[in-house]
Amino acid sequence: MEELARADANLTSLKDVRIVYLPPSKVASIQYYCDEPEYHASLVMDKFVKESGLLRIKPDLRHYGFNNPNCSAETPADQPDHGYEMWMTIPDDFPVPAPLTVKHFPGGLYAAHMIRMGDFHEWPWLVQWVEQSSEYEARWGDPVAMGGLLEELLNYYSNIQAENFKEEDWQLDLLMPVKMKNKG
Repeated sequence: MEELARADANLTSLKDVRIVYLPPSKVASIQYYCDEPEYHASLVMDKFVKESGLLRIKPDLRHYGFNNPNCSAETPADQPDHGYEMWMTIPDDFPVPAPLTVKHFPGGLYAAHMIRMGDFHEWPWLVQWVEQSSEYEARWGDPVAMGGLLEELLNYYSNIQAENFKEEDWQLDLLMPVKMKNKG
């Protein structure tokens, strides 16, 4: 039984966490609070990216998202269980049409762990890794917006241009804001 417990602990712990710096940037933002908010936000964002020529103008764009609001068990059963906000990095002077809005992302240090689309059960593993780190600690943000946690869709540049790219083949970085521990 002890071997099974050790094997389970080994399978549910992360060994591949990276610490990355995300630069400050302006972002185009869209937020939905409905059934399938990620889907609806993606439709609007993908259309914006394609129609604006953003891929040509900013091939280094980054695609972030997070639950907003990040509802809890107290959410009434007749309401969606969460909303979703999606960001796309843009040049400083890039025009953004409604319903999108412009926001400033301050950037910073993040603990990053790559997953395949759908493996969101690994979020607690990343949080646990940070909590157990001897070098880093959480830099929590707004609890309504997942506490500052982000999901970055990797290789968005190629994915949006592919005609038959399957969602189950997508990869994401789970990103948790961190700071160096005060070693004083």
